Amino acid sequence: AQRMLPHYFEKYKTDGVEYDLYIGQSLLKQERFSKIHLRNIRLWQLLLMCRITRRMAELKPTLSTPLDTAQLVFVYGSPLSIQFRMDEKQFDVDGAYNVRYEIIKKRVDKALIDGTEQRLTLPGRIAIVYTAQKDRLEYLEYLEYLLDQDYITPEIEDLALAEMQGVQGLKALRVTVKI
Repeated sequence: AQRMLPHYFEKYKTDGVEYDLYIGQSLLKQERFSKIHLRNIRLWQLLLMCRITRRMAELKPTLSTPLDTAQLVFVYGSPLSIQFRMDEKQFDVDGAYNVRYEIIKKRVDKALIDGTEQRLTLPGRIAIVYTAQKDRLEYLEYLEYLLDQDYITPEIEDLALAEMQGVQGLKALRVTVKI
């Protein structure tokens, strides 16, 4: 992926495996950042999530402890300011304007579907959380491609998420990966 577009990638373990992926002009040396770069990375990310889900389904019967995985994408379409913190040797989201991003990111994996007790994240599925309609429309294009390539089943769920402390108005698309 670095050959496709230089970016900052950070993986860490919580109660699962999470990662942050930051891309933009400030991370490029010579190339000019464009919307095509962003679209390519987003589609690549979804393709990998489908492959991971399929691979985990293959491995599950061989595991001593059964393990299910759920995939979650949080789409934040607004630019963020990030800085490299020398003391922690990592990038960090900077500025008060970006606090909303951090709050949502920390809570979204526990989100419930509005009006239900059902978690957004379910085994064998990819959930895509967004705030802007333009992001929904863009991701529907990617999902159409995944459907054409036989990665997902035809049903695309369009969901509203229940309010969480300090977070409201989130929506999500959810699809089932074909195993």
